[in-house]
Amino acid sequence: MVDPQAERDALSSVWWVVPVHNDGTTVRAVVRECRQLLDHVVVVDDGSTDVDLRAVLADVDVTVLSHDRNRGKGQAIRTGIEYVKSRGGRIALTIDADGQHFPRDLESFLPDLRSSAPALIVGARRFEETQAPRSSRFGRRFGNFWLWVESGVWLDDCQSGFRAYPVEQISRIRCMGSRFDFEAEILARAVWAGLPLRSVPIAVHYPPPHLRVSRFRPFVDNLRLTRVHTRLVLRRLLPIPHRRLV
Repeated sequence: MVDPQAERDALSSVWWVVPVHNDGTTVRAVVRECRQLLDHVVVVDDGSTDVDLRAVLADVDVTVLSHDRNRGKGQAIRTGIEYVKSRGGRIALTIDADGQHFPRDLESFLPDLRSSAPALIVGARRFEETQAPRSSRFGRRFGNFWLWVESGVWLDDCQSGFRAYPVEQISRIRCMGSRFDFEAEILARAVWAGLPLRSVPIAVHYPPPHLRVSRFRPFVDNLRLTRVHTRLVLRRLLPIPHRRLV
């Protein structure tokens, strides 16, 4: 049986980090639910131009950080993690602002969040319960395969944005990617640094095809992903030990 006080103490050092870029129609509902579940929420506005995010969230008790221009999802996550670290937080729980994920799936992360042992936890989307687009299904298989090649670790869903990052260790790992490629790169580098990777099941929501909006630009972002995977594979082949953080 879980001690309620121990659970409150464990969650007091867990922060939501919500990277946002032009998600004005969905961000308020996501952030409000996040705030109902945890006391600490930091929203990182990555150069949005659709709405005034501070005005949209003015009556919600959260912290809003802003990039003066779009610097990429990876950099928005980094900005959030550094802020959480500066406030003494232990875990940065990232969630996309587009409504694809459900904050209530925090419950799936709880057993790992209670542990003092650092690990990077990824929410594995249950595609069998929804009409996930073919591109998402292919992208997950693609990402899972390359992580295995780069690190020898198989993860259920390398492309999920719902993750729990241990801020002390992640803030010390250098990555070259700053956009969608960051989320692929950080997994391999976390393994190299000695951080365990774990998956927990989460639900996922995809609106009807005519209502879907994707920030992923197939040509440019696939080029970035190809570049980062090439670098990671070449680095693994070098007979030079990795710096271990755990």
